[in-house]
Amino acid sequence: MYNKGISKENLGEYPKALYYLFIALSLNSKSLNTYKAIARVNRKNRSFLNAIDFYTKAIQRFPNNAELYALKADVHRKIKEFDEAIKCYDKAIELDYKNYEYYTKRAQIKYYINNIQGAINDYNGAIIRNSKNSLLYSQRAFYNFEKKNYENAKEDYTNAINLSNTNEHYYFMRGATEKLLNQDSEAENDFSKSLNLLPQKD
Repeated sequence: MYNKGISKENLGEYPKALYYLFIALSLNSKSLNTYKAIARVNRKNRSFLNAIDFYTKAIQRFPNNAELYALKADVHRKIKEFDEAIKCYDKAIELDYKNYEYYTKRAQIKYYINNIQGAINDYNGAIIRNSKNSLLYSQRAFYNFEKKNYENAKEDYTNAINLSNTNEHYYFMRGATEKLLNQDSEAENDFSKSLNLLPQKD
């Protein structure tokens, strides 16, 4: 029944998918995948409150599963219940503090509610756990730029460039930051590098 439900989900036949998935759950109430599938199909069907309800039921049965809290958080984010989303990510991080993606997703929500420093703090946590990811430095640089922490933003863009030195966006943004720091020659140098890395048109 579970496989039939997934097949119907893949076809976009969500009511039929739920029908088979509920039967599957009645046959095996300990199946984490079935709980997740029912919640996921409800979300796809835009039944967001039902999705939250089913993630809550799943959490009651599997209280130490960090992913369930993260998935539930994302539904709260979708319907702009940001405080609840942050609470869920708090719990996900408590259960799995090594997962850097939980920090970045919580940071995005904090940014939505204009807690930019909170977003920076979360990217600090993400970078501690994944220090070789240039995108993390780039995103923290963006938040620092928003906070007008231009020195910190420049340092982050430099770290991003050191990890990915063919990304024209990083050079351009470091140049923009240097311009604001009145470092005109360095800015022009970075703008030039950015242009040279752009795809050449025929």
